[in-house]
Amino acid sequence: MRPDPSDSTALAVSPVPVQSLPLPPGPRGDILLGSALDFKESPLHYACYLQKAYGDVVRFRMGPSVWALVSDPKLVWDMMVHRAHEFRKPAVARRLWEKFLGDGLLTTEGPEWRRQNRLIRPAFRKGRIQAYGDTMVAYTERMMADWTDGETLDLGEAMVSLTLEVVAKTLFDADVRAGAATVGEAMKVLNVEMLNHIYMPVPLPRWWPSAANKRKMKAISDIENIVRDVMNDRRRGGVDRGDLLSMLVFSTDESGDSLSDKEIRDQAMTLFFAGHETTAHALTWAWFLMARNPEVTRRVQADIDRVTGGKPLTVAMLKQLPYLAQVADECMRMLPSVWVFMKEPVQTTQLGDYRIEKGTQIMISPYVLQHDARWFPSPETFDPDRFSAERMKQIPKGAYVPFSGGSRICAGRNFALMEMRLILGTMLQRMTPTVPEDHIPTKEAVLSMQPKDGLPATIRFR
Repeated sequence: MRPDPSDSTALAVSPVPVQSLPLPPGPRGDILLGSALDFKESPLHYACYLQKAYGDVVRFRMGPSVWALVSDPKLVWDMMVHRAHEFRKPAVARRLWEKFLGDGLLTTEGPEWRRQNRLIRPAFRKGRIQAYGDTMVAYTERMMADWTDGETLDLGEAMVSLTLEVVAKTLFDADVRAGAATVGEAMKVLNVEMLNHIYMPVPLPRWWPSAANKRKMKAISDIENIVRDVMNDRRRGGVDRGDLLSMLVFSTDESGDSLSDKEIRDQAMTLFFAGHETTAHALTWAWFLMARNPEVTRRVQADIDRVTGGKPLTVAMLKQLPYLAQVADECMRMLPSVWVFMKEPVQTTQLGDYRIEKGTQIMISPYVLQHDARWFPSPETFDPDRFSAERMKQIPKGAYVPFSGGSRICAGRNFALMEMRLILGTMLQRMTPTVPEDHIPTKEAVLSMQPKDGLPATIRFR
């Protein structure tokens, strides 16, 4: 389902004064910590529990902070599209991202966000990102060339390495294959430390010599060094090499405005982090789902064989592979790597029949929404045909939101979709997905949702 800003139908607001409306229901929790310990033990399971136990608008405490989980598609769409100006990136997310990645598109608001968005969006225009397709396919084939039929490996780790190489090459024109393990480990550290950061009532300052801080700062430094080296190289060369960083370095708008070195660093760090990790997990989950649904695999492989004729997959061929797109969409519905995103009302407001107070940290979970039988019948059944052109019309707006929506929809959405289809299609062209029959991966919902301890897979070439 695609965002439709032209749809002007907004939810009716109660004539009753907002302050007279009741607060949403929810658990009382611990007198001091609220639901923090339950949430930390398993964020995904606790979010599912809250929706089932209390409904589509739930209020709970995380220590001194008040949080809410909203799982009504109409309310979600209303927040993202019709009333987007009434909500902003929440304090907990701004505090989280800026400490690690700086002031990129994920953290800025208002005029500064609009300025950055104006300067950065051209880098993700269709024509520019399509030029990256051949690299995505070539790197995938290079990865498979190193594999031996019958060997067992961690597919999750392989996908992290591959998407890291792809994002470094296509966005920064840098080959980081030799350093992929270092940066991959840095990404894992940042995931853990960012999550720990959420639960700290008073986060430690960066200079505090704790073990966690040392791990965090080393991880940031490892990624930052690559970004800085490439950025300096662009400055010295003065040539747009077709990559995103070149575009950021040399981009100016009609008024002559451009990004400062710090802004380029912050955007590059953000894109480097967000541009590969969620796609890697999405591909890992997709491989697991394809292994568990061989009839779907055979159907999409037949399509790929017919369209490619044995030649490498290209961006132009994707238009002739609608079922491959449906498979990718269904994978992101069933096991979304982006399992949650957050908003915060700029003032006390109404959502449904309830009062949401200013400062409430609002959770929207694609996983919860996309596993709701009201919007997706038989939600635990892997059915790519639910995303056929006809059946997609039955999905309510706001029920399928793997990339958020409205003006704050993920800037790299088209890049990520193209990458997922090209990599998955290229792998299926040559391989049959296989994972151990008795292996059921544990969903580890940190900043993104990934299989805990990776995904063991046996290499089977066709």
